[in-house]
Amino acid sequence: MEHRFQSILSLLFLSITLLPSSYCSKQRDIILTQFDTSLAKASSENRKLIVIFGADWCPDCKALDGIFADPETKTLLDSEFVVMKVDVGRFDQNLSLNEQLGNPIQNGIPSLVVISPKGEFITSTKGGEFSNASKMTKEQVLAYLYKL
Repeated sequence: MEHRFQSILSLLFLSITLLPSSYCSKQRDIILTQFDTSLAKASSENRKLIVIFGADWCPDCKALDGIFADPETKTLLDSEFVVMKVDVGRFDQNLSLNEQLGNPIQNGIPSLVVISPKGEFITSTKGGEFSNASKMTKEQVLAYLYKL
């Protein structure tokens, strides 16, 4: 009886330890698939891909969202870019794509990575350039986008 209990307990422990890694693997697969789909769309439409790393709790991310929703900024984004938003949670979600793209969130969010229609890396704001987006003007954001 004791051996059976130990076997059940071992199986229970094993299933609990494997569950999070299975979930993380599925999450990683989902975000990487979304990235591949966005990159293919950017390529087929001959537009650059902007990957925006952020989170719903982040005031600077919300400020950048507001600037991106402005009609002038939105027109530029719609004509020149494919935009992919990535939620990093509390720096504990979708980190596989962050790592794949060179850890752009190392100095804060929001952080942008820009990729050419051919899939080539153009730039990243891993220096924290947008981590104070709540203090930025629309003109500053547009100036950055026009340089791309």
